[in-house]
Amino acid sequence: MDDLGSIVTAVSRLTFLLLSAVLFGWAFAPEYRPFLAGLFLGLAVGLLYVRYLSIKVRQLVELAVSQEQRKFNFGFITRICLVFITVMVAAKFEQISLISAIIGLFVPQLLTIPASIVIGLRNKS
Repeated sequence: MDDLGSIVTAVSRLTFLLLSAVLFGWAFAPEYRPFLAGLFLGLAVGLLYVRYLSIKVRQLVELAVSQEQRKFNFGFITRICLVFITVMVAAKFEQISLISAIIGLFVPQLLTIPASIVIGLRNKS
């Protein structure tokens, strides 16, 4: 359970680092602004997606430990709505690249893989 928290913290830090780099690029490279704006939007919503999923996993663990008999969902509809809203905003505005927004949605989720490997190796030694 502590590993999940440290993985999400590491992914959040990496994503904030990427967000600041993208914002810096947006400020100093005006020719790439649509691409960087889409990437910024996708990264921000992707980070929200990862954090929301980690909250749901924690709730599932607490439910399993308490052995209560109640329904549980992973918030799939909420997460899909986050993605749809992002895609709709990127499709609506010409200033935001749709492809880069979709790419940005996946980056925080993909960052969980190397973050979990590094944290797992660190805890093993």
